[in-house]
Amino acid sequence: MAALIFGLIASVAAIFSILFAARQTRELAKQTMLNNGISAASAVHNSLDRLHAIDCMLFENPQYIPYFYAGHSLPRTESERLRILTLANMFADSLDYGLLIKSLAPETDNYECWDEYVEGMLANAPAIRFVVSQHPTWWPSLTNRFPDISP
Repeated sequence: MAALIFGLIASVAAIFSILFAARQTRELAKQTMLNNGISAASAVHNSLDRLHAIDCMLFENPQYIPYFYAGHSLPRTESERLRILTLANMFADSLDYGLLIKSLAPETDNYECWDEYVEGMLANAPAIRFVVSQHPTWWPSLTNRFPDISP
C-alpha cells in the first residue's frame, strides 16, 4: 500500500514537473520572440543612423546631393570625384548593411521600403553603381540582390 501511495505521489509530481517545464518553455519562447523583435528594431535603427550620418554630410555639402539623388554622373575633377566616390562607398556600406539585416532578421519582413529605397538609390546614383561594380565582393548583399549593377 505504501508503495502505491509513493508511486501515486511520484506520478503526480512528475505531471506537475512536466506542466511546469511546458509553461517555462512557452514563456521562454515568448521572451525569445520579444528579444528578436527588439534586436531587429535595433539593427534597423543602426542602418538608418548610418544613412543619417551620410545625409548630414550631404546637408553640409549640398553640391553633392545631385550625384546621389538626381542621377548626375561622376565629376571630372579629381578632388571632387574622390569626395563623391568616398560618399558612394559609405552609401554602399549602408545599403548593403540594411539588406543584410533584412535577410538575417525575419522580424524585418514588413520592412519592404528598404528594398525600394535601395532600388531608388541605385537608379539615381551612378557613383554608387560605379563603386559596387568595381568591387562587387565588398558589398555581397547589394550584388546578390541587384546582380546587373553597372556604372
